[in-house]
Amino acid sequence: MKNNKFLYTDGKGVVVTQTFLQTKKIDYRLKGITDFGLSVIEPKRLPGLLMLIAGAALILNAIGIFIPNLFFESLFIPLKIEVEILIGAAVMMVGIAYLLIMRKRYAVRIETAEGDKNVVISKDKNYVDQILNAIRRAKLTSIKS
Repeated sequence: MKNNKFLYTDGKGVVVTQTFLQTKKIDYRLKGITDFGLSVIEPKRLPGLLMLIAGAALILNAIGIFIPNLFFESLFIPLKIEVEILIGAAVMMVGIAYLLIMRKRYAVRIETAEGDKNVVISKDKNYVDQILNAIRRAKLTSIKS
């Protein structure tokens, strides 16, 4: 990368120059990037919802609403009502925590001849915006010259 002006660097392996986008793993020539933009990656909420439902089912079962206690007695599963309620509450709490902790992630999405790729992924939207602005500036300077 001789004689390239650095437009952006984060000190963690992402560098944008006038001709290259360099990530920790791969270098991309800006001429090979046909399109780029922000991609929002939504978190997977299904595991948290399933834990929430399973915990609620355990609690409902413990108080006899969901499955009659005779069913568990026939399977020889000796769970006391209090223990089953505690386990159900714990599973529900883990599910709620999972749902609260999972956040959107943002990615620098580029389109090349090989296809679309998310080359940098972060929870910080401003970080991704800085990289996109640097790529935009680099593309503009390459068009002018």
